[in-house]
Amino acid sequence: MDWEWSRMILAASIAEPSLRHAVLAFASLHEKFFKAGPSVQIVEPDGFVLQNYNRAIGELSTNLKAISQPTDLILMVCLMFIGNELLQGNNSSAYVHLNCGLKIIRSRTARAKPNFPGVVTIEQIFQRLHTHTVSFLEIANISNTPVVQLCDPVTEDLREFRKLREAGEGLHIIMSRMYKFLQQYAYLKNASTPLAAPPVASVDRNNQEDLLHQWFTAYRALLKRESGNLKPGELYYSIQLHVLARAVSVMLATSLDYEETTYDRFESVFSDLLKPISALVEAEIKAGLRLNFSAQVPIDQPLYMIATKCRQPSIRREAVALLEKVKTRHGLWDALVMAKVARRLIEIEEDLTYVQSSADILESKRAHCVNLTVERREQRFHIRYRRCEEHEYDWAWEEESHSW
Repeated sequence: MDWEWSRMILAASIAEPSLRHAVLAFASLHEKFFKAGPSVQIVEPDGFVLQNYNRAIGELSTNLKAISQPTDLILMVCLMFIGNELLQGNNSSAYVHLNCGLKIIRSRTARAKPNFPGVVTIEQIFQRLHTHTVSFLEIANISNTPVVQLCDPVTEDLREFRKLREAGEGLHIIMSRMYKFLQQYAYLKNASTPLAAPPVASVDRNNQEDLLHQWFTAYRALLKRESGNLKPGELYYSIQLHVLARAVSVMLATSLDYEETTYDRFESVFSDLLKPISALVEAEIKAGLRLNFSAQVPIDQPLYMIATKCRQPSIRREAVALLEKVKTRHGLWDALVMAKVARRLIEIEEDLTYVQSSADILESKRAHCVNLTVERREQRFHIRYRRCEEHEYDWAWEEESHSW
């Protein structure tokens, strides 16, 4: 979460009982998580946490009945509830709270403006969380209820960025639109046999790629203008944006292709991304991060894509090794769990054969339509995928579960 909003939530909690109890519950769980050590993935609430969590719900319900509660306050409480549930490993409950916040935002008749110059709005925080969650839902099931769709953000500010933060918001706009596009045409990849993409799909993809090109142009101009003036934190953020934007470019380019071999033409991109990602991982380790509630899309996502979509053995294994090195949870994304899933998919595709290059893994042996269910509290993941065993396009579903 942006530090400005962390500070404002603490300030608001002094005057608002519902938010104060939500913050106390979250802070207590957060402290337990850090004291428990790196081997602990979830923490159980004690009496203090439960008492404050219930009082937060009670105070909020009472106030909503008595007066018209400020919407920003409700969204702040939602943020605390999301963090509370994630720490306990209750992904589905966190998802419910996120959807509640998104519904509130969608019901607003006007876009919120920043309260202070340079400070993002709480709507933008939830827009980021929305993108973050949808990116995870592309590969995982946490609820039968789809994520609430926000109205499309405006795009006119993608032509020029004055600050890195504006570039970050612009990239989230693009990613939000991209995931909506991917969901619309997901049936092309999930079909039992290859389907031709409708002409409008190609037009839509071209529009998405044009937006990304526009973003890259404005982003490079910003970096050229600010060269030598970036602080360490800004440099880290600029690398993160570059990695995410390159990952988005690959996702868009392959979005309408049924064959998994289409990813082979991006081996050089995957290889180039590993160096900056490694720098980001080392920075996180140096900072001692174990749990990150940043609403930014985590580097786990491009690492997982490289590990599972790049079939060049050394590149994908380096990506898995970096995932195992992260030891950080970015909300729904858990690098250690994703590394275990990626290793299992590598075993499935290589099938104990000697693989020297991506060409050694035939299309029929590659896992298609991979769907993941993570049960954090049970420490178990379930994967479902489709492969062709004998005849061309004679696909069969395979399922398996693993504990960690």
